[in-house]
Amino acid sequence: MTTARRYKMNVAGVVLCCGDLTALGRVAGLAARLTPAPSPLSREIKRFMRYMSCWALGLGVFIASASLIIGYPFMQTTIFVIGIIVANIPEGLQPTVTASLTITAQHMVKKNCLVKNLEAVEALGACTVICSDKTGTLTENKMVVQHIWVWNNVFFVQDPEFISAVENHHAYEYLLTCGALCSNANLKSGGGIRGDASETAILNFLIHYGGDPLTVRKNYPKIAEVPFNSVNKYQVSVHLDTSKSQYMVVMKGAPEVLFARCSTVATETDDIELTSEMKVLAENNTEDLANTGERIMAFADLALDPKEYPLGFEFDTDNPNFPQEDLRLLGLMGLMDPPREEVRTAIGRVRAAGVRVMMVTGDHPATSRAVAQEVGIATSQKCHVVTGNELRNMTPDLLHWTLDKHYEIVFARTSPTQKLQIVEACQRQGGVVAVTGDGVNDAPALRRADIGISMGITGSQVSKQTADIILMDDNFATIVTGIEEGRKIFDNLKKSVCYILISNVPEIAPVLMFILFAIPLPLGVMTILCVDLGTDMWPAVALAYEGAESDVMARTLRGRDTLVSARMLRLVYGHLGLIEFAAGMFAYFIVMAEHGFYPLHLFGIRQRWDNEAVSDLTDSLGQEWTFSERQEVQRASQAAYFVAVVLTQMMNGVICKTRYNSLFHVGGS
Repeated sequence: MTTARRYKMNVAGVVLCCGDLTALGRVAGLAARLTPAPSPLSREIKRFMRYMSCWALGLGVFIASASLIIGYPFMQTTIFVIGIIVANIPEGLQPTVTASLTITAQHMVKKNCLVKNLEAVEALGACTVICSDKTGTLTENKMVVQHIWVWNNVFFVQDPEFISAVENHHAYEYLLTCGALCSNANLKSGGGIRGDASETAILNFLIHYGGDPLTVRKNYPKIAEVPFNSVNKYQVSVHLDTSKSQYMVVMKGAPEVLFARCSTVATETDDIELTSEMKVLAENNTEDLANTGERIMAFADLALDPKEYPLGFEFDTDNPNFPQEDLRLLGLMGLMDPPREEVRTAIGRVRAAGVRVMMVTGDHPATSRAVAQEVGIATSQKCHVVTGNELRNMTPDLLHWTLDKHYEIVFARTSPTQKLQIVEACQRQGGVVAVTGDGVNDAPALRRADIGISMGITGSQVSKQTADIILMDDNFATIVTGIEEGRKIFDNLKKSVCYILISNVPEIAPVLMFILFAIPLPLGVMTILCVDLGTDMWPAVALAYEGAESDVMARTLRGRDTLVSARMLRLVYGHLGLIEFAAGMFAYFIVMAEHGFYPLHLFGIRQRWDNEAVSDLTDSLGQEWTFSERQEVQRASQAAYFVAVVLTQMMNGVICKTRYNSLFHVGGS
């Protein structure tokens, strides 16, 4: 695992921990220890197969017992029972599932979605909650500095008079210096900037409106740094002011964090004390900017006393031995990351399908609310915003109550571990949860979720390895496609299962007629297997290729809907199956009647019919039949029954092509 970037320089260092003992290793270890929830599809298939296995075994035991009681030979009874049990096991289900998932995965790749876990696509169709990141997923991840705030003044960067307004501004000059130093973004040799979206936007702003940031960095070489993390919510570094031979601390981070650490503020001409009333004013200005949907970042600095921190002082970043309080507040930058054009429409489709979308982000609450309203996650001011601090103090019961009471929720200023907490809370309420994430720290939530979705462009290697699905374009709209495909898979599996189960009735009912009414067997074991392996399996697999029906995204969510419902069983065993059985028996009786055995005459003659010693069995017309002649008639009647079942099963295949739409709309392809 790579835990550091490589730069072209000569350094000396001591490795204290590696592998699983590093911070990233501990996160990866936590993700590995978490057990992912079984997919809805796997649960349903196991439940269905248990049901069918119990039914087949129970039926086999009943038929075996009844056959032996009526005097059927043991060997023939054994063969008979094996055929019945095999007939009741849906052999076509597994290839149908495999075909459905494989076809869908191929379709998703064409739509910039790499499916690592095939069952995850079907799980998306059952999804009830999406916990979505903001930056890069709902937004374009192309940030630009939109506003600058220096004490009590807000400047619009694109205003033609912006440059003249901030010229010779005391606070603005220090703000530019801090922005250049407290950053890990760098210019590429071939052009462009290497760094995350926020730091790239700041460096772009400095280049266009603040001169040469590289010269600033040369004049203020970096001595030590504490990188930004989602817990502290700030980045701090120590630099040497070569012009004064003096160290200085610069800090960048969340406004509420820096306001608490500052005691002075830079104004247009000098520095003044930052009183509590002035902090409230600064917080109000921050709120106003955040309400426009901008990400707000605060900047502060502090010149260190050269007597206390002389040249050559060894700064410790693990246990900081330099001040991070009593800083000087320099100003704010408002960064706008425009929402993706297609996201609002996509979220509208998801909500229409009954799926709840919650934003889980590390941004300012006001910024998060504004973006949520812009993309359609929040449709009114009733949207409830929960901050990381509030979430930290919530009991599990209170979190459940909050999730139940407020449908529209935005979680702001959250840490990755809190994202895991949110996912587990939704799952405890019975939700099927999809989570988007791109960082190493998102790995536990991605693994715990029913569907873990990583970003292909901005995502870390750990998040990609943990996720079930990778969005190659980091686009939320691709998730909507996945939900549609998942629902299509479930629809097609229901069609296949329905088709497979229909033939069980005309396969089992003749055996019951044979046992209960003592008629010659209408359908033999070999013909039963021919129906299963020839007529059932391949059409059932073909149903996996059916397209999505027009209302697939207009239905209410199915959640953990069952693959085989009571409604389907009524349709299969009480309607279509009986029709197919009636068609088979009609053909059977017709053939028997043509040879002189009328229907009423068949009841009760099974023992004499199957007895080889009886060579003078009379029919309804008084004709006598030998055993071999009777076998010829029985084979003809069984063939008629088989053909009738095959023909009606073909029509049932057409019926099963659609569950909601008209056959004229679906077509015959």
